[in-house]
Amino acid sequence: MKANKQMVIWGAGKIERGFIGDLFDEAGYKLVFVDVNKDLVEQMRVQNSYTLYHLKSETQQNKRIISDFTVLHTDEKEEVQKALLGTSLMALSLFPNAFDSTARQIAAHLEQRKEYEEAPPLQIIICANIHHPAPILASYIEKHLSSEGKKYFSTQVALIESLVIRMAVPPKPEMIEEDPLVIMTNGYEELTVDGSAFLTEYPSVPGLRFSKNIHAEEVRKMYTYNMVHAVFAYTGNVYGHLTIAQALQEKAIMTIVHGALKEIGSALIARFGFSEEEMAQWNQQVIENMSNPILGDTIARVGADPKRKLAKNDRLIGPALICREEGIYPYYLSVAIASAFLYANNDDAAAVEIQDYLSYYSVKQALAHYCGISDKPELVSLIAGLYARIKEHRLDFITEEQARVALIAKAYAHGFMNEKTIKGCAQCLIKSIGEITNNPQNSLFKAASGLSGGIAITGDGSCGGYTGGVMLMGFYKGRRLDHLKDGDKIEQYTSYYMAQDLHDRFEKTYGSVTCSEIHKTIFDRFYCLRTKAVRNEFEEAGAHKDKCTTVIAAATAWVAELLMDYKIIDEQGAVLDELSTV
Repeated sequence: MKANKQMVIWGAGKIERGFIGDLFDEAGYKLVFVDVNKDLVEQMRVQNSYTLYHLKSETQQNKRIISDFTVLHTDEKEEVQKALLGTSLMALSLFPNAFDSTARQIAAHLEQRKEYEEAPPLQIIICANIHHPAPILASYIEKHLSSEGKKYFSTQVALIESLVIRMAVPPKPEMIEEDPLVIMTNGYEELTVDGSAFLTEYPSVPGLRFSKNIHAEEVRKMYTYNMVHAVFAYTGNVYGHLTIAQALQEKAIMTIVHGALKEIGSALIARFGFSEEEMAQWNQQVIENMSNPILGDTIARVGADPKRKLAKNDRLIGPALICREEGIYPYYLSVAIASAFLYANNDDAAAVEIQDYLSYYSVKQALAHYCGISDKPELVSLIAGLYARIKEHRLDFITEEQARVALIAKAYAHGFMNEKTIKGCAQCLIKSIGEITNNPQNSLFKAASGLSGGIAITGDGSCGGYTGGVMLMGFYKGRRLDHLKDGDKIEQYTSYYMAQDLHDRFEKTYGSVTCSEIHKTIFDRFYCLRTKAVRNEFEEAGAHKDKCTTVIAAATAWVAELLMDYKIIDEQGAVLDELSTV
């Protein structure tokens, strides 16, 4: 016999029955499902039970039957109203395109609810796979409320955000034969909810976890769990795989997955203060969750709608942007983004649209059009370069270049942090390369003092990231005073080639090596830094938050890469050139 507790669940789909219903049924709540699908409502009424399988692994499997519930159709307004009046808890599982229609129905209930003094405050748990859905839903509800209804809503209704990590996947044929309403999940045990949003005491439900910072956890969930799903799908597609299980067997793909999680994990630690141990455990859980072979997910399902998943704040671009803002090189995330632009599926309208677009426009234009990141030139350049490599070589280069990428990422991080803290673009690059090679060049650092801000902060000269890079590379490979007798042409031209390569990377990314032109690319205007007033404007525009910091991070990474290409340093940063001590 159920306790005298009731949970109204708006929706009767896989997550509603397989997660919300499961948790609250186990806690002794009487379940009331409300759904718009008449056939499903009728089937649930006739059967009055459904089977739930939790398959955590091949050896951890659980089966339970949920019964003794009520199911209502959304048109049964009186019955729905009565059920809602008799509860203090409700769950809404919905997609963004259903916010307005659902809000209209919730508002109609609240207009009546406010007239019943005995009705308790209503706690609504929102299950929506978007960032910060509560204020969005609130605005829709308020649109349909009277002034008195708005007052009631503001004091007697709580919109509680949640994180749905449990996955529901297509059940096996024999399960369906046994029960047409069967649901199969991975059995993830916790539903994290916003603990600060409750108006009354927390419900006693073992599977609920009450968060003190739901925003941070929402970002972490979207940018780890959802991100990894997309990584598996789009990189798996590069190899022509049809299932996630097949993608799991590719060493290159697992390298990308681990690398992408490490990148966003470091960014989330910096942004939200998660501990390194906590983040490592979380990321391991993400991989284990996705690696469950029993779930049998397909590339087509997980990769569906790449247009939405490539949006600026969604699961791939979003984490890359946080990495960029925190000074972390988003290499493996960029590999995944590049792979997403290669995703071809004739049964997926969004994938067809993107491929059609790419048949007329460049991938850089596609990144601007679909991802809205034309103002992040370093990221665009990185993704575009990887797109070309993957298109030609698939992902075969990934495992061979791990050590190289690690050193480039280290150079990027040092360049970003030095420009953020000590400033002075040319000096920051020289200092950063000295740090990653354990070979500081104090005299060179001092000599670069006047190169900042387009030389002497006038802006009309070259960027210090370029001039500092040329100086540093020329120190290792350049014409020597004591070799002038024989011309020293090999060293001189090697210096030219390296400087030309760095020049071309600046041109390709920013359109120029000149400080003023780079400013126009990243700020939409030029700052001549000779006066304090302009320097203050420059700082307020984010110069040392993610603008010039990222320019120097990218330049430092490029120089590190060139030093490896020309065999001056190895992939661990050790200096190989005999001039290192001159």
